[in-house]
Amino acid sequence: MSRRRVSRLARIAVTLACLNLVPAADAQSTRAEEIDMARRDKQARLWPERESPLVRQANDLIERGFREGIEDGYGANGLQFVLGGMRSGQGMSFGGGYRKTDVWGERIGVRTTGRMTVNGAYMVDARVTLQGLEFGRSFFNIYTKYEKSPRMDFYGLGPQSRLDDRSSYLLEDLSADTQFGVTLSTSNHWRTGLTVGYVSTDTGPGHRPNVPSTIDEFTPLEAPGIGVGQIDFIRGGGFLVFDNRDTPSGTRHGGVYGVRWRKYDDLAHGLFDFSQTEFEVQHYLPYFNETRVIAFRAATTLSYQDEGGLVPVFFMPTLGGNDDLRGFERYRYYDNHSVFFSVEHRWYVFRGLDMAVFADAGKVIPRKASLNVSDLKASGGVGFRTRLRDAVVMRTDFAWGPDGFRAMWTFSDIFKIDY
Repeated sequence: MSRRRVSRLARIAVTLACLNLVPAADAQSTRAEEIDMARRDKQARLWPERESPLVRQANDLIERGFREGIEDGYGANGLQFVLGGMRSGQGMSFGGGYRKTDVWGERIGVRTTGRMTVNGAYMVDARVTLQGLEFGRSFFNIYTKYEKSPRMDFYGLGPQSRLDDRSSYLLEDLSADTQFGVTLSTSNHWRTGLTVGYVSTDTGPGHRPNVPSTIDEFTPLEAPGIGVGQIDFIRGGGFLVFDNRDTPSGTRHGGVYGVRWRKYDDLAHGLFDFSQTEFEVQHYLPYFNETRVIAFRAATTLSYQDEGGLVPVFFMPTLGGNDDLRGFERYRYYDNHSVFFSVEHRWYVFRGLDMAVFADAGKVIPRKASLNVSDLKASGGVGFRTRLRDAVVMRTDFAWGPDGFRAMWTFSDIFKIDY
């Protein structure tokens, strides 16, 4: 055997001996590195503001009111910049606000905003909160709002309404509501409350170019409440909700299950007296270390008219748009009752971005006897969710349905709940 071959065999033997002596140490080192990398990656996803000064500035913008303040829903003290928050279909809304939480020795918190769109819609609102109660087991707040929406769409009532019958109307409303409630457990998962308030509405011809006015295209019975002038309501009700989501926006696990009831009394005409009951169920199933989430939602709204009464179009449940039947136009379907289901599969793409595939199904119906899961309208699609501080601050969805293709870009998360 040559000297060169002996030398080569000796080197191989030494290498194998070394591998046999330290395999466990190498494996442990590799495993430790993998765990550390996974930990740092998860930390980067959950707390992106630690990664970049630019992201820290973006988070400061969020706290100044952008997306209504992700952590507490209202933003930080001082001047604020706000995007979104108005009725769908009016165009991209923007504006400013101011918040102060140390009024009267931090007993009272105040927040007010003003918003507008390039299409002539605008809104001003204010909220006063008794913080001494809110820090304990109870909460109390007063919320007032004036909103003008000149581009509300209406296609007719019922599941058989036609896309070609699109019309437009203007909706103005002034409201003031008081809410009082308590949390029913130390974990703050259960809460219940009562609301009472006043709302005044007025309607007129819509301002959407090349779209006829609802007043001209539909009779008062075909479009209840449109074109009848000012209607004043006293409204009141209550709610009960169980909420154990990990976060209200960009939820990865837990769920929310709630019911709300409201009664409307028409002070002006006595024609639009009715009540509504809303049921909401959301559940989130994570896997793969919460980088994958399957999200379910089911919701229904039931309306109960007083004898001879009608539900105004602008208080009817609707389906279609950016938040439910995404493959259909905004406000595509109106009627007294609605049922809706949705499922999304979401996954982590990279830090700050998630993707989703979704399917939506639902219908509106004139009578509760037809409340079932037959003849549902359906659509589906794909979407992108931009995250900051582990919450969704911007959403882009592409949806397909029987009415065609829709692309949506909005500063809001999907599956919102407001009680």
